[in-house]
Amino acid sequence: MTIDVLGQPFTFKADSDVFDAKAVADYVIKSVDQARAQCAQKTLFPDKGAILILTALNITNEFLELKNKYDQLLHNISQRSENLLHTLENQLAFKA
Repeated sequence: MTIDVLGQPFTFKADSDVFDAKAVADYVIKSVDQARAQCAQKTLFPDKGAILILTALNITNEFLELKNKYDQLLHNISQRSENLLHTLENQLAFKA
């Protein structure tokens, strides 16, 4: 698969499904375009390196936010499961 990032083609081989690789490539291109727009607000001719670094920072920030939400969800599910199990055990002990 080949994608164009900031006027430079990048070819890579995807280990996963072609649909997944296309979705990843599209996401990268969209993220680069967003970072380019952010940089363009500060300077007329943004440096490609700065755009790519900002893209990496933006994607990493999104990832860490989602990871944090996922970790919180797992913790919440674990707590609720423990509470449910405790309630069931109490109910079974009460009926016995």
